[in-house]
Amino acid sequence: MRRRPRDGSSHRRRLSNKLSSQPMPDPDSPNRTPTPGRTPIETDTLIGTPAWLPLATAPDATVRLIRLTAADYRVASFLDARILQRSPPQAECPVTTLAAAAARLAPNAQFIFHIGHVGSTLLSRLAGEHPKLFSLREPTLLREAAQAGGDAGNGLTLPQRLGLLSRTWRPEQRALIKATSVVNEIAANLLACTADSRAILLYTSAPTYLRAILAGPNSRLETRALAATRLERLRRRTGSTLPEPRSEGEWVAMSWLCEMAALEETTMRFGPRVRWMDFERFLLEPGTRLAEMLHAVGVEPDTRMIETVLAGPLMHRYSKAPEHAYDPDLRRRVLVQAGLEHTAEIRSGMDWLASQRSAHPLIAAALAR
Repeated sequence: MRRRPRDGSSHRRRLSNKLSSQPMPDPDSPNRTPTPGRTPIETDTLIGTPAWLPLATAPDATVRLIRLTAADYRVASFLDARILQRSPPQAECPVTTLAAAAARLAPNAQFIFHIGHVGSTLLSRLAGEHPKLFSLREPTLLREAAQAGGDAGNGLTLPQRLGLLSRTWRPEQRALIKATSVVNEIAANLLACTADSRAILLYTSAPTYLRAILAGPNSRLETRALAATRLERLRRRTGSTLPEPRSEGEWVAMSWLCEMAALEETTMRFGPRVRWMDFERFLLEPGTRLAEMLHAVGVEPDTRMIETVLAGPLMHRYSKAPEHAYDPDLRRRVLVQAGLEHTAEIRSGMDWLASQRSAHPLIAAALAR
């Protein structure tokens, strides 16, 4: 019988250190080195099922694809370069071949947009147990589009990328795409691709987010790596010269505000088609909240399915690395410990946010949520 760790924060540190040892992909160049054994692929092969996933486009107008089964998609936490560690079969084709296939595919997806480290992988896995949903997590194709400002980077338009990611295994299914947080930058553009697409906007309050990020070394490193870009995005979105944060707590708070402001802007454009969900409230009432989420993305909640999936292993494992135990009780203890250990940084972050409240309506809206 496995002993339960007494100190939640030490367990989180061990887990975070384990995960930090896994190589993180370079979003701008996700392992594009030629691989022996890659074979050409034709347009017709790309139609019908999501078996061949376009992993990334390249400046030389070629595309790397990997072959995945339904089971591969089900277990994958990330559809980016990290999945190559599983050594899937690979193929390649000119981007023109991929674009020709995409022209025959209609964008038809639902979305989970989130601010990062707020349970989005767990929600994606839970929803993906519904027979009418096909869950995809963090595809590189959308991250590329976000980094290109939503333009047709490397030869594929945004609707073409979304069409490729909308393929499902069965006709009655609909794709549910859990995007990377940077894709919030083009969330409104993605919703504009389809008249009836819906999105879950997943978040936590600023104090909870600060505790969650400061609790783990890996999340702190990731936040630092994204901080400068997030400040630039926030300044561009609000049109204001927000002051540069001076402490780690302020940088984390700014990161929360950057992603929240992007989602608030999406709400301003597509309010009836989005549903905000606080992850902490989900954990208090998982059955009710999961049913609300399924309804929001257009499928009929199934009480028996919800009860079964919530009683299963997904609620007791770390969703990004299911080999590790992790549950709501441990999460609560980790957050409490982080609040005790990082009181000064959390206070500085909250003070920074309060000082920006009147800088822009999007900021005011985020702080009022």
